Amino acid sequence: MKTEINYQSMLSVLMCVIILVTISLAGCEKDNTSITFGDLQIVPREAASKGSYPIVGTSQTGIWDGIGNSITPASNEAFYGQDAQFTHSTPVYTKSSDGLTVKDEVTGLTWQKTYDSGTYYWASIQTVVDNLNTQNYGGYNDWRVPTIKELYSLWNGSVGWPYIDTEYFDIKYTDEQDLSHAIFWSSDKYTGVLGNISGGNGEAAGDELAFGVNFGTGHIKSYSISSGPKHFVRCVRGNLSYGVNLFQNNNDGTISDLATGLMWQQNDNGSGMDWEHALAYAQTQNTANYLGHNDWRVPNAKELQSLVDYTRSPYATKAANVGPAINVLFSCTGILNDGGKADYPYYWTSTSAMSMANGSYPSAWYVAFGQAEDGNGENLHGAGAVRFDRKTVGTGEGEERVLNYVRLVRNIQ
Repeated sequence: MKTEINYQSMLSVLMCVIILVTISLAGCEKDNTSITFGDLQIVPREAASKGSYPIVGTSQTGIWDGIGNSITPASNEAFYGQDAQFTHSTPVYTKSSDGLTVKDEVTGLTWQKTYDSGTYYWASIQTVVDNLNTQNYGGYNDWRVPTIKELYSLWNGSVGWPYIDTEYFDIKYTDEQDLSHAIFWSSDKYTGVLGNISGGNGEAAGDELAFGVNFGTGHIKSYSISSGPKHFVRCVRGNLSYGVNLFQNNNDGTISDLATGLMWQQNDNGSGMDWEHALAYAQTQNTANYLGHNDWRVPNAKELQSLVDYTRSPYATKAANVGPAINVLFSCTGILNDGGKADYPYYWTSTSAMSMANGSYPSAWYVAFGQAEDGNGENLHGAGAVRFDRKTVGTGEGEERVLNYVRLVRNIQ
């Protein structure tokens, strides 16, 4: 009997060892298809290469002063250096013969022309992707939820409200109020959480967040993934390296992004200023041949958003992700935000903003590399948000950050 018991024990141990080895070997296999993030499968990105992340221009053609009057400033005059005064890539779209998809010939991304009319919480949008791939929608079965940089590539500021080319892409709305909620999810989950915010639309303090683009108002913000309003999704396929930066430290005060073809000021300007003086700062630096160049400019909204590192935020829940939402090669001036908390600045773009549908352009877009906060310094919309404010102090209600910082850009020659 004793021999039989020992034999059974040895056999049990041997079976356990075989199972553990099998599990270990299975864990070593590399999954090249997707990574599960909550209930959303995140498709791995491909390595960047020179020119693999071309920035599509904003299509903005107007030039305005600090209160929204149309002007035509010349070099070295006030308000010179706006988005429309420089040459940028123009969108080139091709509709499929079946009318289901649109290919962006600049980015190499193919999009749904229309979208599911349902709204979803973030973790539920995988069902939309699965349905498209099961249908072989448009002849493809590799649809995915776009990253925030892919999604923002569709942003079009030629008019605004909506901020997308409606000749090629559907946006469904009944009125301006409805349009202001045309929010589309990205696959980028925020590394922080909603601050101690009371009230609102049903979101709760401490909620996990994910980024989306509001193609009605034009903003990038982070939204609660599981409470409050639900949002739309428009799927994409192709060019898995789009949105991936390829930075090179030039060791001369500049950082080049070989993927976008842009060279950046490594340090920011060091102080807050209104929009007029931000534009003037670029002209002053060009006169001084700053860092050996005289063709610096304030970046447009899509150029500056390309710099955001959405894996980082000042109050990330994981220590490894704490910092300004930008690659560590860059320096950001530390500030105290409106709540007296340690934070990082918002940065001006050269792109003007229409504050309301059918309005004028007294505002300009900025990108938050620190928290996009409320008046108490609590995280509201996430580091990496793109919002607008008045160009000049004291010209509008609800001003938040009119004195913002600047990080200059130029094209790599």
